[in-house]
Amino acid sequence: MNKEPVHLRSVLEQLLKDFGTPDITTVTSIIDQWEEIVGSDLATKISAVAISGSELIVRVDDPAWASQISWLENQLLDKITRLIGEEKITSIRVRTTSK
Repeated sequence: MNKEPVHLRSVLEQLLKDFGTPDITTVTSIIDQWEEIVGSDLATKISAVAISGSELIVRVDDPAWASQISWLENQLLDKITRLIGEEKITSIRVRTTSK
C-alpha cells in the first residue's frame, strides 16, 4: 500500500472524470466567469450551481426565470463553448428555489 500523500485536487479530478464531468478548471471557469456568460443583470437572478456530466445546473429564485433559461439555452451554451471548448457542456437544467 502506498503511504505517499495524495493531492486532493487529483482525487477530485479523477472523481469528476469517472462521472463524465469536465475537469475542475472547466467548472471553476464557468463559475468565475458566470457574469460574463449571462450578463450582469441575469447573474443576479440566475446562479450556476453544479455540473452533472455534460449538464450545467443553474438555480433561479423565480419560476419565471426557468422559462427564460429555455429561451436563452442555445445562446448560453454557445458562450460556454467559446469559453471552455466543444462538447463539455451540452445542456442546462434549471432548479427553482423558493424564497
